[in-house]
Amino acid sequence: MENVIFLDNASTTKPFEEVNKIVDKYSENFYNPSALYDAAVSVRKDIENARKNLCKLIGGEEGTIYFTGSATEANNMALSSFNSHAGELVVSEIEHPSVFNKAKALENAGVKVKYICVSQKGVKPEDIAKFISKETAFVSIMHVSNETGIINDIKSITTQIKKINPKVIVHADGVQAFGKIPVDVMDLGVDMYTISAHKIHGVKGIGALWVKNKVKLSPIIYGGGQENGFRSGTENVAAIMSFEYAAKKILKEQQQNAEIVSKQKQAILDSLNSHNIKYVVNGENCSPYILSISVDGLRGEVLVHSLEQSKIYVSTGSACSSKKPDNRTLTALGRTLSEIKGSVRISFSAYENVNIHQAAEKISQEIEKLLIKIKG
Repeated sequence: MENVIFLDNASTTKPFEEVNKIVDKYSENFYNPSALYDAAVSVRKDIENARKNLCKLIGGEEGTIYFTGSATEANNMALSSFNSHAGELVVSEIEHPSVFNKAKALENAGVKVKYICVSQKGVKPEDIAKFISKETAFVSIMHVSNETGIINDIKSITTQIKKINPKVIVHADGVQAFGKIPVDVMDLGVDMYTISAHKIHGVKGIGALWVKNKVKLSPIIYGGGQENGFRSGTENVAAIMSFEYAAKKILKEQQQNAEIVSKQKQAILDSLNSHNIKYVVNGENCSPYILSISVDGLRGEVLVHSLEQSKIYVSTGSACSSKKPDNRTLTALGRTLSEIKGSVRISFSAYENVNIHQAAEKISQEIEKLLIKIKG
């Protein structure tokens, strides 16, 4: 990572040094939490304490955290609890593929699915009545868009949903929100909430689904009965314990981190403006951690590889969608095909020791060069 300017933190983040030490510790303290001898029971207690602490950190004492192998699995777990006999499923047009593609699979299986349209501000709470009815059973709307950083007003949205139909189960994908903007699941009014470790400087391979008490969940993996029987399989103890540490640290420093990344984001915009580059920002009311821009006529993929030569890493959008020729989120926001092809996502971290002004200048220069080449 020497001399690398990493600006793709929405895809993943570098683990804290202490996180790596915790992983090493539990690689030594390797006992199976389901075993009965004292050393294993001690590991089991560590897991349960981590579970309780994560619940507290998201304001979710009136519910339970279930650990999964990823946020993708947690999102699938949430939607798998949807009872197709109970009514309709509703998701937004800009959901992460783990929600959107699961909804499509359910639709192909005969479930009635509605897709909430969005604006540059995301899902409008006042539009909810168009999509929610007495037949609605389950709704999933992401808290912060992984593509654009748009922050959905989950509290107002949930209030509107419950006003129309109090029986609706509401799930929010909070992967890009947790640790970055304030999150209190009880205040938001949701019934389920997904979080991930590797987006907050934990390790990959661990996610979690918070489920409110009395909300029914369906098992997705059958086996030895771990995670209260809903997600069997020997627990990834090292990842769970490092998740707890990363969450505690990042929430403690959340406000100062937001100030740091806001300045980083503004530095990129100031540089683009000083070079008179014509661009549009995708989305309004966005997280300070994500900047999605479209430059008409540019090829975002070419810019990514051009910057890579200077060890500056950005992306064209979600890593989960990078192999697809279009962009469902930007299409939903009304961007043209040319604007979509010219889109790039720059995402920040307060813990990356980067020269943001140097990076901003290089990004602007590369865009200028590529545009000149295109114009001939």
